Amino acid sequence: MNNRCTIIMVSCGNATIKINNHIQTVTSPAVLCISQYDNFQCLEHTHLSAKAFHFDPWYIKACLKFENLEDSIPIDEKFVYDRNMLYMFTKHHGNFQGIFYLTPQQYVHINELMLMIGAETYAQSDDYWTCRIRRMLRQTLNCIFDIYVDQCKLKFYELSENTNPVTTCTDYIHDNYQNDITLSFLCELVHLNRTTLNQRFKQQVNCTCIEYLLHYRLKISQELLSNTNLKIDDIATQCGFKYSSYFNRQFTKCLGITPSEFRKNPTGYSMFEGEKISKL
Repeated sequence: MNNRCTIIMVSCGNATIKINNHIQTVTSPAVLCISQYDNFQCLEHTHLSAKAFHFDPWYIKACLKFENLEDSIPIDEKFVYDRNMLYMFTKHHGNFQGIFYLTPQQYVHINELMLMIGAETYAQSDDYWTCRIRRMLRQTLNCIFDIYVDQCKLKFYELSENTNPVTTCTDYIHDNYQNDITLSFLCELVHLNRTTLNQRFKQQVNCTCIEYLLHYRLKISQELLSNTNLKIDDIATQCGFKYSSYFNRQFTKCLGITPSEFRKNPTGYSMFEGEKISKL
């Protein structure tokens, strides 16, 4: 929705979703924080139960608008924390797309707040119902923000690798695997020649740059084969393969089984975890 942030509470079941070209299966209990900047699509779901609440940033603080949420834009210091709290919605990149998995205690607390927000929105019982919703919304955001901060601490060493050319390339692959990606482009991206870049990949992930791209695309295809009813030709296209025949050939070569056979028994094969795809 335009000019809105959205909290989605997944309380039951699971869904295969696509956020900004990232495809993954979300299993309850979880919270999704998305905004007008995100391209969100639910591809498939099973026994899914979810609730959502949309709000404009100014509902948190009157001075906050989408156009002044960037750090480079000065605002009153006392409102900086409130702006930082919206990073969960506005600063999606790489593997972080605003998805938070919850402990049972976190789920109970956030779900209770979401239920009360829904009840107040429906009842609108007196002149102060919007004030109560704002208070409960802040409590919800504070809780999710604590989870976000903890996750950022855990990712500290990964984030510190932003200057690593292999990390730069893999992040780009994760964001753009569905597009045409060439080795020449990735070399230009990190200012290395082909030999040096492939050596770095071999040292860190035990495969060449293009092998990593192929394996990542196959990993995404496995998720789609396992969790959606999309046609195999459509899966090939969504995963960046120009020709379904090439997709079938590479899938069979790496797993020793065709995509159709894999779909019949997806639990018999492991997902790509960074080094190779292999049978269990």
